[in-house]
Amino acid sequence: MNPTRSAIVTGSSSGIGLAVVQMLREEGYGVTMVARRAEKLSTAEQLVSSVPGPPVHALAGSVAEEGFLDEVVQFHTATFGALDLLMNNAGIASRTPVADITAELLDEHYAVNTRAVLLLTSKSLPLLQAAVAARGTAQVVNTSSNAGKRGEANLGAYSATKAAVLGFTEALHQELSTAGIKATAICPGLVDTPMADDTRDVVSPSEMIAPRDIAEAVRMTTRLSASCTVPEIILLRPTDWILPPDA
Repeated sequence: MNPTRSAIVTGSSSGIGLAVVQMLREEGYGVTMVARRAEKLSTAEQLVSSVPGPPVHALAGSVAEEGFLDEVVQFHTATFGALDLLMNNAGIASRTPVADITAELLDEHYAVNTRAVLLLTSKSLPLLQAAVAARGTAQVVNTSSNAGKRGEANLGAYSATKAAVLGFTEALHQELSTAGIKATAICPGLVDTPMADDTRDVVSPSEMIAPRDIAEAVRMTTRLSASCTVPEIILLRPTDWILPPDA
């Protein structure tokens, strides 16, 4: 078995996922990067690889396709033999009023934001267990959202699927924490990623959470002892959750 600690990070071609990959290599992890767009992922892989560190590999494909998830697990098994950290980060969001939600839109959100999280975690369980056997602990980090904590107008499908991620993470903790596998849900507010592009006319990047902020939160979880787990991390902007003066 490869002695290098390793991770799988989905949605890793930019934003939160890319920042987490860069952080994990700083922490000594080899990484399998996963994202949908091959060209964009290749550029991200080259950026990460330009810094000396553990091995990094990239697999392009859609996490909405179960066969691709099998490919990811098979590749990581052959390359590393165990999995110390699985980060289910890939996600999509569409600002759509409830009246305009279609079955197709809902299915797309569910397939990427929820279904892929459950399936990849299930398929990765033997790898996570191998890491526990070798090093005493492993972890799953699921990117949820502030919208999964408090549903947001015009983000009904996104909010619902991210709330489901929270429920699944809680179930993981109940089922696997005593077997050495930790589960953490990350719930950020507005992050400076391509998903925030439609808000840039009213919110500047300096007013958004930085992807590196998320990476630093994940770094903290990797440094905890095996007897300590953090089930949920909420990251807010200073203006989030504050009631207006006339409320």
